[in-house]
Amino acid sequence: MTPCCPASHIIDSRFFADAYGTLEARQVFCDYRRMQRWLDVEVALAQCQAELGIIPAPAAQALRQTARLEGLNLAAIKADITTTGHSLIPLLKEWQRVTEKSAGQFIHYGATTQDIQDTAQSLELQEIVAILQRDLASVIALLSTLADKNRDLVTIGRSHGQHALPTTMGLKIAGWLDETLRNSARLESCRGRLLVAQLFGGVGTMAALSEKALPLLDKFAQKLGLAAPSSCWHSSRDRMAEFTSVLALITGGLARIANEVCQLARNEIGEMTEPFVHGQIGSTTMPHKKNPELCEQVVVLSRLVKANATTSLDTLCNEHERDYRAVRLEWVALTEASIFSCASLRLMKSILGGLSINRKRIQENLERFAILISTEALMFLLGEKIGKQSAHALIYEASMGSSLENQAELLDRLMACPEVNAAFCRTELEQAIDPSRHTGLAGAIIDLVLTEAKKSPPTNPFHPTACTLRLSGICACP
Repeated sequence: MTPCCPASHIIDSRFFADAYGTLEARQVFCDYRRMQRWLDVEVALAQCQAELGIIPAPAAQALRQTARLEGLNLAAIKADITTTGHSLIPLLKEWQRVTEKSAGQFIHYGATTQDIQDTAQSLELQEIVAILQRDLASVIALLSTLADKNRDLVTIGRSHGQHALPTTMGLKIAGWLDETLRNSARLESCRGRLLVAQLFGGVGTMAALSEKALPLLDKFAQKLGLAAPSSCWHSSRDRMAEFTSVLALITGGLARIANEVCQLARNEIGEMTEPFVHGQIGSTTMPHKKNPELCEQVVVLSRLVKANATTSLDTLCNEHERDYRAVRLEWVALTEASIFSCASLRLMKSILGGLSINRKRIQENLERFAILISTEALMFLLGEKIGKQSAHALIYEASMGSSLENQAELLDRLMACPEVNAAFCRTELEQAIDPSRHTGLAGAIIDLVLTEAKKSPPTNPFHPTACTLRLSGICACP
């Protein structure tokens, strides 16, 4: 058997990875790219220090020329990480080895390890947020189209899993859209707090950089396209906890949509189904099966993201000025939550893009259960003459004593009541149970949501950073 590097995590599985992540999201967290990103942050720091006269300009130039992972001995770095137990020093030592001696003395000047790694992590999340915002915009556009297209499609509303009142398919989808708009706004709000630099030294005092520390921080953050925080956040991890919590909300909202599609796809309902392509197989023993597996996977991913959000909340309690336990949790929780979220959005785009709404079945269900979902309208109609509470009690007794699918039987029972018979003719009751007459302000509400969706700011197309390490043969990611 040909030897190969292990791919034991489901995210990196050669067979199942596409169900749990996307290529562009996985590449963001590629460990070779992560190390190169650390070097890029170090170079940005050196360049800013040179501009402020903290280190010689020739030294910064020399460091920029040698800060390429393909020029370093990766095996030596890996071995040294095992020996030292330190995540960054082996990389810096190897970088110094290939750099002119005098320039090498200015590597990692005045910074601490977490300054570099936290800043690089912010750059990773900058790419992830861009992917999420792009795909959320696509989901919002798809939901807007579906809500508008099905604006007046009357359907059965359900509560507690039972038939309730008439509604419209457009209003159901507008509810999905409204929640997605809120989650998109949460991500945008979180973005400004999340994407910040870190450059405060060992315990957050910036002592090594003296009076030039704050100007350096501003310049450093600006060069990297990040914000400059007011204080050190080595042990304050609320930003990442907030981000993963927002991811849990986003994927939870997508799971609600997916679960509703699953429920409405039940054979006995049959009102909505996810896309199906000939060749998909639902069962080894039941050839007829068309399982809603895309929707089920969206729910699975939501639960995994929620689990990582819980892990992120465990990073909030740290000791003193620094505690690596939180950071090491983040390396797992942020990576998994981000990749799972990107996969969830990709799946939802496919589901909504090929969603099938069975208008014929919706109409059949409406006609079959019209009396059930129109009892509120009947109650208010009768209440005009006999009082609403009296009408409720009367319809309750008539409903409990009849077959709920037999419209004629229930109307017969109502007309047999002297107070009803004296005030109404049967035609009035028959007209009152037309579901299309009882969708209330559904159309107006849909229009309000669609108006809000149009205000949703457009996002710039995201183009993932090219993996030059892959081109040089170092990185094995696809």
